[in-house]
Amino acid sequence: MAETSQANRGTIFAEDAEVLAHTEWPGDQFVLRVRAPQTAAAARPGQFAHLACDPLLPMRRPLSIQRVAAGAGWVEFLYKRLGHGTRLLARRQVGEILSLLGPIGRPFEVAADVHYPVLLGGGVGIPPMIFLAEWLKARADLAPATFLGSESARLRRSPGSLSRS
Repeated sequence: MAETSQANRGTIFAEDAEVLAHTEWPGDQFVLRVRAPQTAAAARPGQFAHLACDPLLPMRRPLSIQRVAAGAGWVEFLYKRLGHGTRLLARRQVGEILSLLGPIGRPFEVAADVHYPVLLGGGVGIPPMIFLAEWLKARADLAPATFLGSESARLRRSPGSLSRS
């Protein structure tokens, strides 16, 4: 165990992340983009970060990484405003600084013999699937098929829908 913990030293970074964009979507969903160059450079699909939602709230919230741009130094998260912490996070404005720890967690592994991966994600499983799909698509030998599902009060059921009341 000591060898494993030593091998992971220096892989999680504490960064003062500047809010670059913060967009609200239907269903109390938000996309938050922050400048966090160390996390952006090191992040792999399946990892997450701990974000401080507000300076007065010491407990961080774990959010899956949705996208990164290592060259530009930004990391993006999708979250839903549900509890106290995410309600506070939803108030954060462009230009503000929030504390970020990341990347955290073991990234996804894709077997070498897989050429047509099928990715499924719903709810909180959507952001890591977006990150993985984009990462796989960047490799010329892979063609991922991605299926995502989310609830939204604004979605209408269409005739012939598989959903039941």
